[in-house]
Amino acid sequence: MSDNLSIEGELAETTVPDLIRSIVRSSETAVLSLEASGRSDTIYFLDGRIIFATSTDPDMGLAETLLRMGELDLQQYNTAMDQLVVARRIGAMLCDLGYLKPDELTRAAEQQANAIVLDAMTYRNGAYVIEFTSEFPESVITLPLSTERLILDGVRGIEYWSLIMRGVGRLDRALEQVPNADTRTFQLELTDDETHVLNLLGEPQSIEQICARTYLSNFATLRTIWGLLAVNLIQDAEVSAVDEKRAAEESEYELEALVERYNGIYQRIFGLVFQKIGDHVYDFIDRVTLHLSPENMPYLSGMSFVNEARLDFDQLLNNLFASGSSDHSRVVQNVCNELLYGWVVEVKREFGGQPLDVEVGRLAESVRR
Repeated sequence: MSDNLSIEGELAETTVPDLIRSIVRSSETAVLSLEASGRSDTIYFLDGRIIFATSTDPDMGLAETLLRMGELDLQQYNTAMDQLVVARRIGAMLCDLGYLKPDELTRAAEQQANAIVLDAMTYRNGAYVIEFTSEFPESVITLPLSTERLILDGVRGIEYWSLIMRGVGRLDRALEQVPNADTRTFQLELTDDETHVLNLLGEPQSIEQICARTYLSNFATLRTIWGLLAVNLIQDAEVSAVDEKRAAEESEYELEALVERYNGIYQRIFGLVFQKIGDHVYDFIDRVTLHLSPENMPYLSGMSFVNEARLDFDQLLNNLFASGSSDHSRVVQNVCNELLYGWVVEVKREFGGQPLDVEVGRLAESVRR
């Protein structure tokens, strides 16, 4: 089983800025892959910072980016393209031709990565995969990109109302500045409009109230609010946050009780099988876990089951939060049931017709009542 947790979904249900925000807020090292508009983009994160980006879009190549920004003229571009071979990197070619100095190559790669990320933020439909891994291709280099400013610039350039509403949510949503927000504003170099909206949120207000007080258009106001949310300068107001925290704690307590109930059954089955086959029971567990469906298998990431086949609830909870799933109860119930089903099937396959088979079936039925 892979130790890397992968999460996938449709962009119609979220936005690229919000996907980036989730990785940045949790300081993850990960790869975000996007399939949209007939192209594939890959954005690399190291400890929650964007460090590199690639795209299959020919218009997002290094030479094309430099041409678009006026760093190459048409003659230089055509000369480089005529001499380029597949095995040769365009950056090295531009340096050999004297169009770029070696110390300018990193700056050019930054401009290319910025352009790819900014363009990807406008996607309304497509698919995404987030893989939490530090195994990057050798071609990936760490660029000094300004992640928060990149997010703000990306959101500011979005003209799709449907994306903005998807990112902002309800208009009656109450918001406020995060603690010590002002200490980060200078580093981010906020625009006058961003500073204006942030100052309005010195005290909790609904989005509708902000729209009534700002000099910006409603469209620009909501887009600016989305950008400030995406870089964690504003948050849901304290009252809502407390209510959500209380609900989350109660939900976690119920989930832990559910997992513990199943763990008691797993532990008893483990003991019965161990009496039959000894340490081979761990190979047996590997077969049990293969009965999980592809969509639920990632929730077992990071678990070894050496503790008498018990689910590690803390790890399961971490995997749930990382996945972005909103229906934790359904996911946990499905994972527990599929694991139990795996035990029943493998016991029947190995010990069918024996007392052990009957006993495991009885245990499985007891937890389902």
